[in-house]
Amino acid sequence: MKKYLPLIIVGVLTIVFLFVKNENYRNELKQAKNEISQLESLEEVIHLEAGEIAEKFIMGYFNYQGKPVREDVEMYVSEKKLKELNFDGNEEYDDKLAEVKSTVNNLDVYLGKSKEGRQKVLGVFINEIEMDGAVSSVDSFIELDMENKDDVWRIVDFNFFQY
Repeated sequence: MKKYLPLIIVGVLTIVFLFVKNENYRNELKQAKNEISQLESLEEVIHLEAGEIAEKFIMGYFNYQGKPVREDVEMYVSEKKLKELNFDGNEEYDDKLAEVKSTVNNLDVYLGKSKEGRQKVLGVFINEIEMDGAVSSVDSFIELDMENKDDVWRIVDFNFFQY
């Protein structure tokens, strides 16, 4: 019996060790399941339609010959913000403006945070401007705040940057 005593002690210690480790794994599994259920309960919704409207606005406003066309974007923008956009030229410069051509290249639209009926959208693109045969390319960023009213997405605010 004395021969088997160290073997029995090692066996009992191994079983106790495995039992304790098993309890630790069970607790970790329970904690992971709780985290998963908490993440699933966060119902952050991304509104893809807002991104589509933002893309149409960017293409409509920044692709033009002469000056932007109001009719191309007015259905995407709130009345308040529509007044802030530049559609009217100065008659003195209209002849020169007719030669200006603006084009959007490599447009990427990213959807940001959303709240009930609101969605942040970031548009990143290269704005290519041509005048008198000279072409300049400018990295452009526009951050749009979109709002859904009566199942229609409209831009209620924006910030525009070019570098």
